[in-house]
Amino acid sequence: MKKLFVNPATGLIRAGWRILLFAVVFVCITAAGMLIGRAILGGLPKLSPQQFTIVAITATLAVYIARRFFDKQSFVSLGVRLDRFAVLDVASGILISALIMATMFFTLLGIGVIDFHGFSWWGDNVGREAVFTAAAVPVALAVFYKLAIVAWWEELVFRGYFLQNLMAGVGLLWAIVICCLAFGLLHIMNPDGTVMGGILIVLITPQLIYAYLKTGQLWLPVGLHLGWNFFQASIFGFPASGQVSPSMISQSPVGPEWLSGGKFGAEGSILIIPVTLLSYLLIHYWVRATRQPGQGLLEPMAREAAA
Repeated sequence: MKKLFVNPATGLIRAGWRILLFAVVFVCITAAGMLIGRAILGGLPKLSPQQFTIVAITATLAVYIARRFFDKQSFVSLGVRLDRFAVLDVASGILISALIMATMFFTLLGIGVIDFHGFSWWGDNVGREAVFTAAAVPVALAVFYKLAIVAWWEELVFRGYFLQNLMAGVGLLWAIVICCLAFGLLHIMNPDGTVMGGILIVLITPQLIYAYLKTGQLWLPVGLHLGWNFFQASIFGFPASGQVSPSMISQSPVGPEWLSGGKFGAEGSILIIPVTLLSYLLIHYWVRATRQPGQGLLEPMAREAAA
């Protein structure tokens, strides 16, 4: 009976049970954090920076506890080593996703499935004569901060704890499939979520796993995730998986949802698939330019599988 829960070869709780225990810890700590936050702040607006901050803190704490006591490994071993590549990977990930979203915006605009209304500069008054004001800066920074902490905790949980434990339990291929399906299901629950949007999320999520495997660290996926959401929602004016955000550009879909993305945003357009292929190419060349061959996880794993 014990073998059902514990791997006799390692003496560790089996990967599936570790993931389940982590989920329980995460939910409990987050519930406690929300209660404490409401008590201290006198309330906690839904989807506010304060609420996102609490989730980021509780996710980090839950991952630390699970990694330390369930996995018997260090927190840093998940891929959050602070070295000379950390900042560069985050910055390059942001830039890569900026290029992807710029390509999506101008492609959809060029084929006439979205309408450009003008520049809003993160304000309520939208028009072609809108000009930038200093009042836009704190709004943009607040949005960037919120998206940054979302990128941090989602990558730490999904490409960090979840994916890596799945890899240990069921192997790389099934780990990728399960992790992407779970991420897609999570986003279907967003406002204006659709089955097609969820399927497309599943199909584009492997780029984040690819970035992790190529570097062995989570910083590039964090940068990709942050840049993707920020430029999608806060620069080019798409909903981010159905969630509307203040943005620099005001636009709206006018074509069929499967092509324009509709209320789900750029991730709801079928064109996100070929455009995302560019991301793999850019990730590949970034890693090749900054690392020695075999420094990440992908090449050693490929050599081991071929041996």
